[in-house]
Amino acid sequence: MLIDRSYFKLFFFFCAMPDSLDGDITKNEIMNLQIEWSNPESNLSEQKRSPLWLREVTSKDAENGMDVQGITWDTLNVSRQRYRELRLMDYKNYENVQKSHDEIKKEIKPVRTNAQFYNFKYTTLSHKCSIVHFQLRNLLWSTGRNDIFYTHSSRIGHWNSIMKNSDVALDLSLNNRNAETIFEISTFACKDNYLLVGGLYGEFACRRIDADPIQFGTITTDANGITNHMDIIESRTGGAAVAVISSNDKKSRIMDLATLRFTDTYDFQWPVNCTSVSPNKDLLCVVGDDTDSVVVSADSGKPIATLKGHIDFSFACCWSPDGKIIATGNQDKTTRLYDTRNMSKAFNVLGARIGAVRSLHFSEDGRYLAMAEPADFVHIFDAHTFERSQVIDLFGEIAGVTFTPDAEGLYIANADENYGCILEYERISPINHYTELI
Repeated sequence: MLIDRSYFKLFFFFCAMPDSLDGDITKNEIMNLQIEWSNPESNLSEQKRSPLWLREVTSKDAENGMDVQGITWDTLNVSRQRYRELRLMDYKNYENVQKSHDEIKKEIKPVRTNAQFYNFKYTTLSHKCSIVHFQLRNLLWSTGRNDIFYTHSSRIGHWNSIMKNSDVALDLSLNNRNAETIFEISTFACKDNYLLVGGLYGEFACRRIDADPIQFGTITTDANGITNHMDIIESRTGGAAVAVISSNDKKSRIMDLATLRFTDTYDFQWPVNCTSVSPNKDLLCVVGDDTDSVVVSADSGKPIATLKGHIDFSFACCWSPDGKIIATGNQDKTTRLYDTRNMSKAFNVLGARIGAVRSLHFSEDGRYLAMAEPADFVHIFDAHTFERSQVIDLFGEIAGVTFTPDAEGLYIANADENYGCILEYERISPINHYTELI
């Protein structure tokens, strides 16, 4: 895209600001922050290296001091450290329930944040996710060590980290269905050779990765039928793949992906933002527009336990692979961990830095828990003790985070308008883990 001016301003801050902040930071200081890039049509030899033509950042680049997002801090009028300080003070977390956080902060247990579980490997600056609904951030999936699927406008892209190229896995931008509205992708799932996409108006599209035909259908005709979350799991009887769909019409549904028919529907008193099925397929953890979450029977839908402690709405939940822990992520900026042997109270509370917990994922081997905030921070916790974590510090909205199935890789989608990208991290060898511990 051509830019017809010699520079433009990029402001990361989008919230109302007071005239003065803590210390010596002023509103004027923030408003004077700008990124100046040379006109891309001018002589490249006269330009400093900039994201307008930088397409990637490698591990070698990062070792030599380059920012993993390709941000050229040396050309700006603010350092990275200074900008982080401003960002931490100014970012305003979105809340549905206005309530003091004083008590919940007392529950948060300190975690050592100096761990290094995954090393930076590569960033593609030419591809990035797009976000349709600001509260829904499960827009990135890994189906293998090198195959990544992500949302981009009305398309699902497929990034191959070996070939370093991307193709279109599903294109919904064309009017290829009988509908008056554009298919706006709110969430999707990609697993077991299926690509399933949910929309803002209760619609879905599905195709097998190894086949061309796209099938369309309707999840709900409810006027408030946003598709909030999708997952693909093995059916309770084994073998067949089924989808677990959470919708704003206050329902969770199970859909047979071979027939695209719903086999089970569970009703709740509030919009459902995320549903996670236990490893043994007997229970469902369900979170939504309520301060409480619930665990229900997969057979009957009857409540088994109520998970209490959060003070706002929850948008993420997951089970540890061994079924012993349930994690719930909330707009109160915490993740609560429940022991499934006693779900009356969380045994641990993990804190975010600036915003809601929008995405939660255990690695398949159960070793790590990834916790993504709406912007800037992704936390990787040691899921054996939850006493140590690695904090990946970025700038911009986080569209999704995903472990590779073998847990050897970790991908993060950043949806910032100017510095959006897909970042790849690789697991550090056990020898390096041991060295770090001693």
